[in-house]
Amino acid sequence: MVIVERLSSDIAVRTGLLLAPMVSYGVAADTDRGYAGTASLDRKTLHRVLNELVDSWGQQGLGEIVLITTNGFARNIQALAAVVAETVRVRSIDTHALDLSQFLSQGNAPERGGELETSLMLHLEPDLVREEWILDSPGTLRPGADPTVSAPMPGSPGVVGLPSLASREKGRRIYEHMVETISTRLEI
Repeated sequence: MVIVERLSSDIAVRTGLLLAPMVSYGVAADTDRGYAGTASLDRKTLHRVLNELVDSWGQQGLGEIVLITTNGFARNIQALAAVVAETVRVRSIDTHALDLSQFLSQGNAPERGGELETSLMLHLEPDLVREEWILDSPGTLRPGADPTVSAPMPGSPGVVGLPSLASREKGRRIYEHMVETISTRLEI
């Protein structure tokens, strides 16, 4: 939530777009629902909520609405992509669709709580990151490691990727790139 809130706020400032309050819940994978604190909506529920909000804002005269998500789960993206309105142009932006490979050790490999998200949090809210608790995903090998020689690293369940490769500076560069890329697309 921290990442998408800050990203949306900074994009709104840069582009002059209005910023609505965040919808704090999305669609989680069934495998994620077992992790403590995870709360999820059904895809159809999220789709309906977004359609009703877009319809409400359209009735108030807004001509375009941009939905931004940092939840790359396919069913969450599907819910956003299917939002339609009769009088409002709706655009959805999935930050996972941005090419951030130039900043990340494993390119655009799938992740959750890995190098990308941890770097962004180290930049945006370093006090919320407990660096001593960072563990890489179970079975993940470091870039360049020989899988026939190297043993998988111990890891943390619920993490996909290598958060140990994260840094505050990497997060700053990624964040600035994201704001610039999305803002430029919205200004067109």
